[in-house]
Amino acid sequence: MRVALLTCTRDRLPYLIHCYDTLREYAGCDFDLYVADQGSEDDTVMWLGEQTDAHVLALGKNLGLCCALNLLLGDVFDAWDYDVIVRWDNDCELTQPETLSTVAGLALDYDMILAPRVEGLRNPPAHVGEIQVGDYVVDETSILGGIFMAVPAELYSLDGFRYDESQPPWAGDELIVPWFRARGGRAGYVREFSVNHYKTTEGQRRDIPEYFDRRVAEGGPAL
Repeated sequence: MRVALLTCTRDRLPYLIHCYDTLREYAGCDFDLYVADQGSEDDTVMWLGEQTDAHVLALGKNLGLCCALNLLLGDVFDAWDYDVIVRWDNDCELTQPETLSTVAGLALDYDMILAPRVEGLRNPPAHVGEIQVGDYVVDETSILGGIFMAVPAELYSLDGFRYDESQPPWAGDELIVPWFRARGGRAGYVREFSVNHYKTTEGQRRDIPEYFDRRVAEGGPAL
């Protein structure tokens, strides 16, 4: 199984270092990481350049999440080279062995968009059903967040999905789920696996208030 991870960064280097370490420890499979940096002013780009398993697109400024992801998909790598593409945020902390390999493998085998349960979210998506998928239970949802989302690569290659760049700069990656569901697809959280939204939303707000203040100044939500 060939797996590519897509992420966007903008400062928060300590979060990236910690969460990337947990990704390497608990992935359970090889992967390629593709990063679009949205104008970090700390040492994020330099640190990423030192990682032999990361491919970095330094944008120099914040172009918005959807635009950055489309640039990765269009200019940096070919979705045809992979079986599963995973949206992964640099504040996603893995805690269980084989998390990436299992969730990505299930997404590929059952043609679903899947995620581990995400602990520490302020407003997690509501469940709309329950699905038995092999040896695992999936809590079906109508939406999934981009903190960790495993997508069969054919949705980007055969179906040609691209993100809507008219979305606000901090949002829009989750809209692949209703797009997929409208075409008969299913999505949800694999109940037996979980990841942490590192330090929780409120914990991050206390830890790096300037990060959230900047997002509010750019028109985004405070939390």
